[in-house]
Amino acid sequence: MTTFSQNADLTPAYILHTRKYRDTSVIAELLTEKHGRISGVIRGARNKKKSGTVQAFTPLLISFMGNGDLKTITKIDAGNISHIVGDDLLVGLYANELLVRLLAKFEPMPSVFSAYQNLLLQLVSWSGVEPCLRVFEMTLLSELGYGISFDVEAGSGEPIDEIGFYRFSLNQGFYPLAKQASGRNFQGKYLLGISQGKFDEPMVNTYAKFIIRDCLNHLLGGRPLKSRELFKLYRSAASVADKDEGLQ
Repeated sequence: MTTFSQNADLTPAYILHTRKYRDTSVIAELLTEKHGRISGVIRGARNKKKSGTVQAFTPLLISFMGNGDLKTITKIDAGNISHIVGDDLLVGLYANELLVRLLAKFEPMPSVFSAYQNLLLQLVSWSGVEPCLRVFEMTLLSELGYGISFDVEAGSGEPIDEIGFYRFSLNQGFYPLAKQASGRNFQGKYLLGISQGKFDEPMVNTYAKFIIRDCLNHLLGGRPLKSRELFKLYRSAASVADKDEGLQ
């Protein structure tokens, strides 16, 4: 792994995760536009004057220095604080957890940074987030070397037939089936919809979600995401609250 050994001045960044360090500081995992994921100490981050700027989803400009794996954040300029709540907050936590778990340090991925930034803009605006989330996930997979061809068959390289049915194989792609079979299979027209980015169409989005989840689970080594567990708990609590309200 290559470490970044010189100073970096005011590069765009987002905080992905923090943990306490000493009395008033934190160690932060950050996604930067120019230097990829880095870990850095933010001194005094838990002081009242500074704590409002050191939080996830807020656009930052940071400077850092240090020769080792753990950098020292020397300056932070914060943009407008992003207020994300409810389901959207859980989506943001999910994206952050993916980046912390899957990105190697000091590997610039401008397209991932851009897709993440666009996702946060959707979360802040409280508009339909699913299409933007799918784009973020697929961009991340592509940059990690797991890009998927949704418009050609694996092996033969023939175009996907919109009326055909296909079985997905990890690290390979889509193989045609003689006919619709039992188990999970995918119709060609929806695969083509994914290749065209039509995630606002429900079936296209559902297909993409299943396929992306299989790929991410493989990259995560089968280890569950805490954000998915939080989402299940949140939905369960919301369902109970709805039932209680109906009884009043």
